[in-house]
Amino acid sequence: MPAPPFALQLAIVIVVIVLIAASTVRFALRSTRAGAEPTIKATFRKLQKGWFQLHVAVANQAPYGVVVDELRRVRPRSARLMAPITSVSTRKGDFQVWSHPTTDKATTSIPLDLVLGPHEARAGTISRAAEGQVTAWLFLPEDLNPLDVTLELVFLDRAGPLRRYRVTARREGKR
Repeated sequence: MPAPPFALQLAIVIVVIVLIAASTVRFALRSTRAGAEPTIKATFRKLQKGWFQLHVAVANQAPYGVVVDELRRVRPRSARLMAPITSVSTRKGDFQVWSHPTTDKATTSIPLDLVLGPHEARAGTISRAAEGQVTAWLFLPEDLNPLDVTLELVFLDRAGPLRRYRVTARREGKR
């Protein structure tokens, strides 16, 4: 004996509502765990032939703190990244001792350990602890003069696995 049409329609509506609710809950849990993607802006300027200074600004958009663990170069492949290897504090101020590309080992990445606080929007402003700046040098031993380079930032947060964000750094205008 066939089921009455009303019962069949009611069963279909209930199944659709349950599927939509499950999908919504799964999306909410995943977005809470992963947090919002950070805002990353990157530029670089030419210092002299083969030397460029990278400047990367990172703003945390997640409701919890994150650590920017590493900066990696993706393109051009022949580039080396240089960063401060030690920080020195004296009575005259804080100084950074940089590695040198002609004597130090070539690297594709540099450790950062930049801690960014949670995104806390209050009265239309952003907490300063949620933003950070990274300065590094890009050394191109070949005769390259790029207009943009591709970088990757590796993040650690409470979501667990490493998260990687690729960003294109654009070259500043000539000065």
